Amino acid sequence: MRLERGIISSSQLMFLVAGYVQGSVLVAAFSNTVTKQYTWLVVLSGLAASIPLAMAYVALARKFPGKDLVQINRIVYGPYLSKLVSALYIWFFCTIAGFMLAYLGQIIRNYMMPETPMFAICILFACICAWAVRNGIEVLARTSVIFVIIIIIVILITFVLLLKDMELTNFLPFFDLPLKDFIQGTHFMLTLPFCEILVFLMLFPYVNKGVEAKKSVILGLIIGGISILIDTVRNTAVLGAAAVIMVSPSIESVRLIDLAEIITRLEMLVITILLIAMFIKVNVMYYGAVLGIARLCNLRSYRPLVLPIGSIIVSLSIMTFDTLAQSNDFATRTGPIFTLVFEFSPVITLLVAKIRKLPK
Repeated sequence: MRLERGIISSSQLMFLVAGYVQGSVLVAAFSNTVTKQYTWLVVLSGLAASIPLAMAYVALARKFPGKDLVQINRIVYGPYLSKLVSALYIWFFCTIAGFMLAYLGQIIRNYMMPETPMFAICILFACICAWAVRNGIEVLARTSVIFVIIIIIVILITFVLLLKDMELTNFLPFFDLPLKDFIQGTHFMLTLPFCEILVFLMLFPYVNKGVEAKKSVILGLIIGGISILIDTVRNTAVLGAAAVIMVSPSIESVRLIDLAEIITRLEMLVITILLIAMFIKVNVMYYGAVLGIARLCNLRSYRPLVLPIGSIIVSLSIMTFDTLAQSNDFATRTGPIFTLVFEFSPVITLLVAKIRKLPK
């Protein structure tokens, strides 16, 4: 039984994956405390390491065509263990959506509306997300095409406008990053910006020619990864060592743009664009959570769950972190380990399915 009547094309899936990855562009800056001027290097290594995992996700979806993650778990793990596994995935989706919503609220409060309580920002933004989720995957996929193109254009324009402020010496010395820090930074990039695309296992059944989605997923991952790479290179070249102590280097670097005292204060435009990217990521996680609960409870539609799950996500966002520094600490210490457990689980599911020779 299909929970969603909408169908999206492979190209729309590619832009949706790219926008989802771009939603982590501000979170990716958390690794600066470990990798410093070598963040661009771990972005590349994390992107390269994420491609095999993304291919494993697609291989799992192709092995069970027309099935989402909850249905695959039911086939592979049986009627009882599968409920526990699927419930943990749904909790993971809600937790990541709550974390991103909290981070988004902190960004808006710190840079745009400092007198506004964070819970009010989270509630208003969650209402917009709930409206988008209720309208279905087609609406989100169509808007993501426009949003991703706009985000790429803004990143390129700001990169060009900051060329005069860039110093190549900020990247020196080359390849002097300790192996331990390199592995830690790669692990961070692998788990937080890139491999969280496992949520798309809930969306593959609604992709036209879903079993052929491999190319779209990989291209979307690369487009999003290159966007983060360009943003990281720009921030390092402009800010240098100062990027390590800044919570949002992307915003601080763009703030330096001053073209003949006419084109200035572009950070508000960049904040808006980055919030749009985070809007895509929160929506995809939100959508995956309501689809998963509806499938787990054998409901005919996911729409009655949109508001209750939205209230849970808002509650999680309010209870998580009070400051950006706390978010940074969680993302660099606990976050990568927490997410890796869930991101590697589909690989185990694929191996179990092959051992049991499923589907029969």
